[in-house]
Amino acid sequence: MKPRIMTSLVTFAVAVSSAVFASAPPASADGLSNPSGTLTVECPGARAFIQVDWKAGDKVTVRWRVDDTGTASDYSPVLRIQAHDAGHDAAPFQFPGGDTFFILNSGNGTHDVGLKSDWNPTSIPNINHLRVQVQNGTTAQGTNCTEVREIYNWSMIGHKNAMAKRGVDYVLGGEGTPERPGYDCSGLVYTSYNPIGNFPGWPVRRAVDMWRWANDHQSPAKFYAKSVDYADLKVGDLIFYKTTDEAVGHVSFWEGDGNVLDALEPGTKVSVHPEGSLRNVRVAAFRILGVATVPSG
Repeated sequence: MKPRIMTSLVTFAVAVSSAVFASAPPASADGLSNPSGTLTVECPGARAFIQVDWKAGDKVTVRWRVDDTGTASDYSPVLRIQAHDAGHDAAPFQFPGGDTFFILNSGNGTHDVGLKSDWNPTSIPNINHLRVQVQNGTTAQGTNCTEVREIYNWSMIGHKNAMAKRGVDYVLGGEGTPERPGYDCSGLVYTSYNPIGNFPGWPVRRAVDMWRWANDHQSPAKFYAKSVDYADLKVGDLIFYKTTDEAVGHVSFWEGDGNVLDALEPGTKVSVHPEGSLRNVRVAAFRILGVATVPSG
């Protein structure tokens, strides 16, 4: 945030609409009402739609749906889900019955769904991403297609990293280095995300440029932003504010219960505090996400 906060706050609201993540079967809409992110994985004849709600660095609620979209009744879609840390150490998701895979033994047009709340694989201290694999048949049936995609937990890990910086002084241009000790608002965001494993890195540094980047990158990719309605804010979402003569002059992490986490201004420290009058100058909110297709072979 720049040193000067406008003393006369003028309400500045920009309507934001939810970004479309990925196509999903129409019946899959009846799942988690406000998931952190969604993922579609499909092969000819098989499709999975996954909703995730990241609870923390080490917990996630997973809602899954698998569909048989093929024409041959003797081929059964197979779904597997794993939690991975940044180094790809993995923990398998257990489906009802205890198996680490789910086979849809039905036929074209059938589906099955399931929900596991607050999954906490003890061998993964920080869930960097979930890896989802879909096959259009079992090995015994002669699978001819396997698709693997990943969905990343960057928003919650970024928030966790920022929380660890509480109590550090505000420094304009600060990035926590000996040359630039402390943090300013965007420096806190920048340095909380960039160390995350597999995170591509912020291509911009200032709050106004982060806001512009987020507006321009709402299509699913390895690194993208989802615009979030204020009523749907989740812990870790980024809120941008018009606090200077520029379009945006400040960014904070949403903390919940009317609070934000940020480096506010000179003379303060990185802290959690009531959003207060900042609420009147909100511009937009975004959730930082990532999905990727794992190359076959």
